Amino acid sequence: MVDHIAVPGYDSDRPEASSPQSLGPVDNSATFRQSLWRERAIALLFRPSLFLLILVTVVLTRGIAQGEFFYYGDEMRHAMNGAFFRDFLVDLPLQHPLQYTYEYYAKYPALAFPHWPPLFHFIEGVFFLLFGFSPWVSRLVVLGFALLAVYFWYRIAERFGPRYRAFLSAVILACIPFLLLYERVTMLEIPVLGACLGAIHFWLRFLETERRRDLWTLAAFSAAALLINQKAIFLPLFIVFDFAVERRFHLLKRFDIWLAALVSAAAVLPWYMLASRTLSFWSGRVAGDGSYLSLGVNYTFYLTQLYKQLGPVLLCLGCVGLLLALLKRSRADRFFLIWILSGYICFVLIREKDPRHTMLWVPPLFYFGLAALETLFLRRIWALIGSTVLALVFFVNALRSERPKVDGAKEAAEYVLSLPESDIVYYQGYLGGDFIFFVRKFDSEKRHMVAREKQVVVSDFGQRPTKVLHTKNEILSFFQAWGIRYAVIEDRDEFPALGPVRELMNSDQFELLRTIPIRTNLPNFSSRQIQVFRFRGELHRTNQTVSIPMMTIRKNISADLSRLAGRPWPN
Repeated sequence: MVDHIAVPGYDSDRPEASSPQSLGPVDNSATFRQSLWRERAIALLFRPSLFLLILVTVVLTRGIAQGEFFYYGDEMRHAMNGAFFRDFLVDLPLQHPLQYTYEYYAKYPALAFPHWPPLFHFIEGVFFLLFGFSPWVSRLVVLGFALLAVYFWYRIAERFGPRYRAFLSAVILACIPFLLLYERVTMLEIPVLGACLGAIHFWLRFLETERRRDLWTLAAFSAAALLINQKAIFLPLFIVFDFAVERRFHLLKRFDIWLAALVSAAAVLPWYMLASRTLSFWSGRVAGDGSYLSLGVNYTFYLTQLYKQLGPVLLCLGCVGLLLALLKRSRADRFFLIWILSGYICFVLIREKDPRHTMLWVPPLFYFGLAALETLFLRRIWALIGSTVLALVFFVNALRSERPKVDGAKEAAEYVLSLPESDIVYYQGYLGGDFIFFVRKFDSEKRHMVAREKQVVVSDFGQRPTKVLHTKNEILSFFQAWGIRYAVIEDRDEFPALGPVRELMNSDQFELLRTIPIRTNLPNFSSRQIQVFRFRGELHRTNQTVSIPMMTIRKNISADLSRLAGRPWPN
């Protein structure tokens, strides 16, 4: 790889193509036109950014159609949020949107709205509308954001150093294992990373040009990031810090800057206000009572995660580059140091601690690591070779690694929906959201409904589960009152309090119809299976509304089973 690939009459990293005037007298012949298009095509193919995106696409699309939703529990809910927006766009319940949302949750109790901001799920819903319900469609949306993240990081990095360093750091960004995992599942980390990197790119462009166009693009990406995931709160903190360090205070006199900030806030705040009023845990997850700040472990938590995430080689190089940046303090060094510091401070101050939160502020460490190689090797050619070998190792490992896969819930959903009296089905197990997604996929008229284990046991985010039904007779009465003929149960229970349900399934009241193995390449799901049981007794479905326990919103949902099951919905 070389630092710059020159193509006659074309700057490989700029959008302007060579003009006919630069190629001599204009010839309108077909031969000349073919030659001109050929040169333009070659110039386009030799763009480092395009070649980079092709490499990343090859890695990320490997096995994209394999496996179902399972990761972290959240992936299944992201899928169902997308399904909700898809159905909302089709049904357009504009007269009763809140009732539609409550009833949708009652039918498909894996919805998590407004737990997360809506933008990603809205885009996912549009893709479901265009291409159908499928995990690969959801991953296609994540792929798009991954490509945005890689492209914008490349454009940011090329401002501050040689192009080969920007290119190779972008390859590492796409292929490092802890980021690669999130690029292959339906989670919000990569979408918010792509939007934040887009905002940072246009922040740099605006500082360089002070053009109104770059300002409004910055505002759009910032609003989009905050409407994808709450973790984008790091972004305004970083921009304020960089603005203050660079002392660009004259910009505060511009009316359009304040207008762009107000427009961005107006686009974002309504959802955050809705979420704070609706969700019962909102302030607790962000700040709690503040006592966590007195614990030393909170200040070292993210630092201790870096070794697992980056590996010893990249982390050591990054630390060396960080020390060199503190000594040199060039504009690039200041910019990336502020980036890392802003991310660290932001997430230390937030009560919820999760290793995923480092994703927004570790990319500069990749860059510092490659910059450190130049200092260590002294000669650029050796630094180029060392950086290329490092990036190539990550790329080959990413290409050889398997996408995490779990299968089984799809088969269970397809089988149960083919049975008579399956308009309401009970599911118990970790893959409940995955099962519900495929119930929706195989039920175009939305006739079916799913009951979850929360009807028996309610758990408040990992705290001690609260029993709703205490005996086997109460559970049996629940099945009869809801009119549930089939129970789909995984062979491992999340909570010991669900034991009476399993005892009931193994009694003479139920018969085992089918056992479906969960196929996976992950040790946590190996040797597990899904069992389908049929209730032998009579059903007496109630005509009264039933209550669905809620853990996240402030009140339970009341549902009319006669409206939600056994006929097309909405009706």
